[in-house]
Amino acid sequence: MPDAFFRVRNDDANRVSQREVRIALAGLVGIAVVVVLLVFALPRTPPPPASLADPGEAFVDRTGIVSPQFAHEWAGALLNDDRAQIVVYVDRRPPEGEFAAWAIQTASEWKVGAAKDDTGVVLFVFTEPRLARIEVGYGLEDRLTDARVRRLLEDHLVPAFALGRYEQGFDDLIGAMRKELGGEDAASIQARAAAARKRDDVSWIAQVGPAFARTPRVIAATAGAFVQGDVGTRIAIVVASGVALAIAAFGVAMFGNTVWRLIRLPSTLRARRVEGSRSALSTSVYEIVMGCAGVGIAVTLLMFVLLAGDSLFTRKGSFAGAGAMVTWQAPR
Repeated sequence: MPDAFFRVRNDDANRVSQREVRIALAGLVGIAVVVVLLVFALPRTPPPPASLADPGEAFVDRTGIVSPQFAHEWAGALLNDDRAQIVVYVDRRPPEGEFAAWAIQTASEWKVGAAKDDTGVVLFVFTEPRLARIEVGYGLEDRLTDARVRRLLEDHLVPAFALGRYEQGFDDLIGAMRKELGGEDAASIQARAAAARKRDDVSWIAQVGPAFARTPRVIAATAGAFVQGDVGTRIAIVVASGVALAIAAFGVAMFGNTVWRLIRLPSTLRARRVEGSRSALSTSVYEIVMGCAGVGIAVTLLMFVLLAGDSLFTRKGSFAGAGAMVTWQAPR
């Protein structure tokens, strides 16, 4: 009778185990189907119109209105200013379509100011329609307001350009913008550079909060990149997201087990005093220590994933249309 009873219980256990295996397999198949549908069947949202290639320099003149030496000297000066990352781009004609939208897209794709807290400025100059526009990053909108930018263009760039004195116009405008951002003295530049280096030497613990605070922005930007991306981009995003979720699940599991072991620790100590066994206590202490380490590793890895996603999908200079546009008269 007991043998028959245990045989029945074992059969029930095997049936339950097989049912759980089938459920797990069905769940995995369902997840795979959803991923395949998202990657291949989800309609792709057309991205904004393609912009010009990243100029790779801080001062690009494709028309020859300034000398190569002038452009080279200004490029070096602009790259060595930590107050704002300024890029000047000069060409003959703007692209077809909505120019303001193109300017925002181009400044964002160039990632101007991406490493400087969104303190990016892009000056677009097109000579044939005699058009100039300044795009201002989020981090400078409080100092370079739309009205102030228009005044800077009208007071410093337009008069010189109307006389054909393009180098003077750039000198006057960039100098005025730098003055708006905090002066020109060497002591101030050195102090700001030291402060920037100090900001870069932040411990990873201090970065945890800001990294996780960006989670909603990173998720939204990643979803937008997924919708606009091709098959290769979507597969890469799915893989990266899967890794991030696996790390998060590992961290949650380690955290839950550690908390449970801490809750059970008093009873484990009492059992050790009664039974005289150290194995259970040693196991609990080991799991608590390893759990804390596992949670720390998971948090660190997730922080790096979020920072990488933030840099890849959201830190594109963060331009939203702040700035101004002017035209100038033909040189007399």
